Amino acid sequence: MKVKVNDGQTLADISIQEYGSLEAAMELARSNGMSITDIPVPGSELQLQDAVYDKTMADYCKVNGVSPATQRDTSGVKLRIFTEEYTKEFE
Repeated sequence: MKVKVNDGQTLADISIQEYGSLEAAMELARSNGMSITDIPVPGSELQLQDAVYDKTMADYCKVNGVSPATQRDTSGVKLRIFTEEYTKEFE
């Protein structure tokens, strides 16, 4: 069985969508010759193993058309937790 990658989806997103659990991400990567940190190309197809880690979640995604995708930061803004007065202590 195969799944088509949607724009913005990571292996973690697809693992939740198809297997019902983030735990399946490593197996999904291994099955497709990828690293767990690789970003799949939108429109490409990934091979799925015949397994479900959390049937309730996997069924929920299918029944409700849930297709998780990780939000990308395109703002270019870098947030800082501390003001300049704390910078020296935490560098």
